[in-house]
Amino acid sequence: MSVDELRAARGKAVAVFTEFTRLYKKHDESALYCFFEGEDSKYYGIRIKNVVRPEKYEFLSCKGKDGVLGIYKMLSSRKYYDRARKAYFVDKDFDKSIDEIGIYETPCHSVENFYTSIECFKNILKSEFHLTEADENFERSVKLYIKLQEQFHNSVELLNAWIACHINRSSGLNVSDINFSKLVRIDLTKASVNYTLDDLCNKFPHLPAISQQELDAKKVELRAKVRQKSFRGKFEIEFLFSFLHKLINEANEKSSPYFTRKIKVVLKLSRGNTISDLSQYADTPKCLYSYLDSLRVDS
Repeated sequence: MSVDELRAARGKAVAVFTEFTRLYKKHDESALYCFFEGEDSKYYGIRIKNVVRPEKYEFLSCKGKDGVLGIYKMLSSRKYYDRARKAYFVDKDFDKSIDEIGIYETPCHSVENFYTSIECFKNILKSEFHLTEADENFERSVKLYIKLQEQFHNSVELLNAWIACHINRSSGLNVSDINFSKLVRIDLTKASVNYTLDDLCNKFPHLPAISQQELDAKKVELRAKVRQKSFRGKFEIEFLFSFLHKLINEANEKSSPYFTRKIKVVLKLSRGNTISDLSQYADTPKCLYSYLDSLRVDS
């Protein structure tokens, strides 16, 4: 991390710390103070309420992972706040595990990966498409999802490996500068690649070159962890959004090659709110249950 990035991260933490101190004066240790990256409370919020069931709670956005880690260090170094009930949530990303017992770190790349499992997709079919597992359309849809997700993973494997290599090198890649929609085509017939390694290098000429050997090693590493979990979550959920959007349109048609009958689906998805719209269907791993359970104060 550069000096400027460190300074920016500290600035985020200081702003959140100021907000926390104001809230602590209001609630003291009676509330649960939860610190998240960006808008991750859209996933964690309902789970905190259902498992921890805090009488009072405050959700504080720390912008990014560095902000969460920064506020964790600030509060941990101040004994005055030892009695405060605090919870911290971060994405693992392509980084090494932070290995801090007080911080929950996703076992996959990020919270978005919790939305793209086969189990989550089945939950969506049952509740939003009103399909049972005995329905032919349920089986058709699951098979199609599995097939296209595999094609999608083949298409973005190079991209994920390339990004992971640069992040591991701390080479200064800004992932938000990648226009993902131009790199992969997704429809209900297939998911296909629309870029090469040269395209990536030409788009970011200021970055150091990554050798083929390094890329191949990273691909093997990512495959070993299951690609649906190890690949960048924002790419994974983009696939889910595109696939679901197209599948819902087909389901609502009188005649479709993907369904044996018209199925009325009223779910309205929006890119910016996919995490909120589908939160109830997303996976909740055992490690998250354990972390949340440790925050409970039983009466």
